[in-house]
Amino acid sequence: MGKKKSVYSILIAFLLLIVISSVSFFIYFNSKNDPVLSKERPVGLNLDCARMYNSPNTIKKYINDIHKGHGNYIMLHLSDNERFGIESKTLNQTTHNAKKVGNVYYNQKTHLAFLSKDQLKDLINYGKRKHVEVIPEIDLPGHAQAMLQLLSKVNPKLVKKVENSPQEMFYQRKATLSLSKQIIREYMSYLKHNDYFSIGADELAINGHDDDKAIMHYLNSMDTYINHHGLKMMAWNDSFRKYDLNRYHKNILINYWSLSGDVTDPGAYKDHVKNRATLPELNRDGFKTINCNSYFTYIVADPKNLTSQSYRYWRHELHNWNSKIWNEDHTKQLNNGKGHQNNIGVSLSFWGESPNPYSGSQFYKKSYPYVQYFFKRFKAY
Repeated sequence: MGKKKSVYSILIAFLLLIVISSVSFFIYFNSKNDPVLSKERPVGLNLDCARMYNSPNTIKKYINDIHKGHGNYIMLHLSDNERFGIESKTLNQTTHNAKKVGNVYYNQKTHLAFLSKDQLKDLINYGKRKHVEVIPEIDLPGHAQAMLQLLSKVNPKLVKKVENSPQEMFYQRKATLSLSKQIIREYMSYLKHNDYFSIGADELAINGHDDDKAIMHYLNSMDTYINHHGLKMMAWNDSFRKYDLNRYHKNILINYWSLSGDVTDPGAYKDHVKNRATLPELNRDGFKTINCNSYFTYIVADPKNLTSQSYRYWRHELHNWNSKIWNEDHTKQLNNGKGHQNNIGVSLSFWGESPNPYSGSQFYKKSYPYVQYFFKRFKAY
């Protein structure tokens, strides 16, 4: 009888050990898969997948490099004027009507490659395993030429309602807001709770207080919609205007790339500087920003920018830059005032050219030294 009790005791202890181990593993696994941008200093990479097609394997290489460099996110710029780079039922760009070559899907009308939804989902999950958050960006309501061209084959009446120019939608109209929600809804279920989704909202024509109110309403409405689906929204700084800045939703995470928009026209430059919120103003008013300074951290897929001499010059410039320097190459404009702690991270950006001289894999090889040095300079932890 004593031996049986001993056996039962050992068996019960063994079962308890299994239960405790399982619970501990569950807690550990789920904590490791919490959205990284909600608990760490954001240090990441913005990758153009619209002007320059990047295959899933190439994107995974970037994810691996970010992980090794102690970064924590990659934003995939999936749409622009040149290409809508992701499968979309709304736009009738699907794997069912595409031409497949190897693992690459091509739109048979535009002959442009795009990622499938399954490939995007796989990339998001792969990033989670590497503790790198994959953030999809569908750029709206501007940079919309490729999207509008696809939509014109499906619903030309809707295009007439939303198209302000070949490259931009009327952000003042309900039809644009409804279409924007319909498009991004196709991808939100692939993300985990509190993950980020970027809507871009950059380089729009905004003139006067009526437009200021309209773009504010558009951004706030999109943010509410994205939040309702358990996600957080990211956008570029262009559309955040000084006028009534406090009425924008403060939970939107802002990628700050430029005050002027890098324009050369004196009139446009003066207008942008006068009306766009500066990074210190955003931080002071409670907005969190990621410093994506276009002078120091933008790399364009131009052979002139990717020589050994250019790389050495870039390293020298980056060495003299820090996240407090926010306004292009104005190194004396620092973010030291009230709320400066809201400037929470930094990002490197790779942008394609049009026409683009490199394939994604070719550009990856060219860009590798930039990735290595950037993440060596700015570690998330």
